[in-house]
Amino acid sequence: MLKDLLETAIPTTDQDVIVVFATASGLRGGRLVQHSYSARIVGAPVAGHTLSAIQLTTAAGICTALDLVAQGRLPQKGFVGQEAVPLADFLDNRFGVAYAGGAVAVVA
Repeated sequence: MLKDLLETAIPTTDQDVIVVFATASGLRGGRLVQHSYSARIVGAPVAGHTLSAIQLTTAAGICTALDLVAQGRLPQKGFVGQEAVPLADFLDNRFGVAYAGGAVAVVA
């Protein structure tokens, strides 16, 4: 009943946008530096299906982590916090590229 209520009360859209912005400050070589990352993500077709931005980013996060585990690029046992995944590896992944504003390349 709740599902039916929400589906009729809240409109759906395929025009959603995800904005990611992160900044970090710290010492590098004895100097205080700041580094920022930002991305604007919109929906896109993946494997013949159009996904909204929220669907794409939700799927891309877990698919990237699983892909990196399968490739042996993340620990094969125990808890792996998301801060343990190098950003470069995440963005370079066929699924993680969605967070860099690129197209997801799904290979069967």
